Amino acid sequence: MDVVGTIAAFLVVLVLLVLVHEFGHFIVAKRAGITVQEFGIGFPPRITSIVWRGTRYSLNWIPLGGFVKMLGEDGDREAQKMRERGLSEAAVDKAMAGAFNRKPIWVRMAVLLAGVVMNFILAGALFSIVVGLPQVAPRGGLVIEDIQARSPAQAAGLQPGDVILSADGRTFMVPSDLTAYVRGQAGHKVSLQIRRDGAIEQVSVKPRPVTEAEANRGIGAVGFSWSPERLEELPPIAQNALQALSIGFGGDGATGLALQLPGALSDAVGGLLGLNPDAGQAVGPIGIAEQTGRVLEGPLVGMLYFVGILSLNLAVLNVLPFPPLDGGRILVVVIEAVRRRKLPAEREALIYLTGFMVLIALVILISIQDVQRLIEG
Repeated sequence: MDVVGTIAAFLVVLVLLVLVHEFGHFIVAKRAGITVQEFGIGFPPRITSIVWRGTRYSLNWIPLGGFVKMLGEDGDREAQKMRERGLSEAAVDKAMAGAFNRKPIWVRMAVLLAGVVMNFILAGALFSIVVGLPQVAPRGGLVIEDIQARSPAQAAGLQPGDVILSADGRTFMVPSDLTAYVRGQAGHKVSLQIRRDGAIEQVSVKPRPVTEAEANRGIGAVGFSWSPERLEELPPIAQNALQALSIGFGGDGATGLALQLPGALSDAVGGLLGLNPDAGQAVGPIGIAEQTGRVLEGPLVGMLYFVGILSLNLAVLNVLPFPPLDGGRILVVVIEAVRRRKLPAEREALIYLTGFMVLIALVILISIQDVQRLIEG
């Protein structure tokens, strides 16, 4: 997929996932009687908008997701502006009756958790669809796509487009079994039978030992990326809809993966900050966009699974108790409940601003890492 197609595909997936998340906030807020001032697709400036039943629905120019704006979401700022305009306290109370910050704590927590729940449901539903569809399994040889610089593959003269058929005279039905065999021969020469431009050739390569940390950074024993020579269709994993839902939402699906993600995220951030050198590299917007382009060129089951994984990541990320994520906002609500009084608006705004700046810094660091990875191949 070309660059424009990759960016377009990434934006479509991003908007879908964020809108599902925001729709969770929106529908629960509406049901709770909270005044939703705007539901936006993309971010301002606006392209167009309509007002229906007291809520403005807008289409905006910046296609990076969407948002829900609720009355009272930023504390009592709206109420203070009304007072400054000369409204009486009774009029202010009437106007703020549907404000988010004036609802009971359990209502506010339900609204904040709704986005996370929606992303989890989307992930589980997509996983359920995946296991209910015919599966696609890689078979045959390995088609070399990219060669890493200063790698055994480059030294042996392997080229993109070469098809590796066997190793030391052994053929493997599953391509990953071939790579595992070669990896196990580190330090010893391996004879690869390849097909290049229709002709069969023999190439000798000496796999290098690779540590776990190097493997997590994408360094291979031979040093090339590959795709399977062909894909073979297999029967669905699930035999019926109930089994599909059980797998999709259960320990082998959304629930199991959700429990693993916080640890993986912690390891990735630790690796980014140099605290955990054995961790895999975190992937940011640029890396996700690149992966999106590759996955959307593949089979449908791969596309659905990938979008499900992204939705689950968005759910787990947002539930973390870190401002200004939903989990951080829930933490503020809990603190207010324990203190039995609201945090000063200035202090709450400072907490969210500090958290936002930290998140932006992490995104920038990860994006720099993504660019370096792309440059180095």
